[in-house]
Amino acid sequence: ERDLVPLGEEWDFVARYLDLERLRFGERLVVDADVPSDARAILVPSFAIQTLVENAVRHGAAPRVEATVISVKATVDDRALVVCVRDGGVGASDVELAGGVRSGTGLSRLRERLAVLYGAAAQLEVTGGAGGVTATLVVPRTHAPEAES
Repeated sequence: ERDLVPLGEEWDFVARYLDLERLRFGERLVVDADVPSDARAILVPSFAIQTLVENAVRHGAAPRVEATVISVKATVDDRALVVCVRDGGVGASDVELAGGVRSGTGLSRLRERLAVLYGAAAQLEVTGGAGGVTATLVVPRTHAPEAES
């Protein structure tokens, strides 16, 4: 019901999703997360990180028999929050990504939401190669009202 939620709240939801996926995949899914406390109060579009992580699981980990590492890293500077979600999965070329192979409706909708919520101040970049795909989300540094003081 909310367009924006604190990253900490979004991450807690995503962490529960990943717990379920680890039950499904067992040792085939490894999660490496770094979501520092200074990033957790910054607002992100609801389900934005969920969309990126779900894509990494669905397109990066699911097709593989080998273990796949999904890395989630959040960093903050004076102006923006940057969240990188990388899977060490099957990969995709930038041509495949541009053609929609890994840019399905979830990413398209997320890009539309970013444009509505932030205009040109936010970006979503998805790059790939033989060793996986990286999605980088950049949003302006805006704190939840209760976190400001």
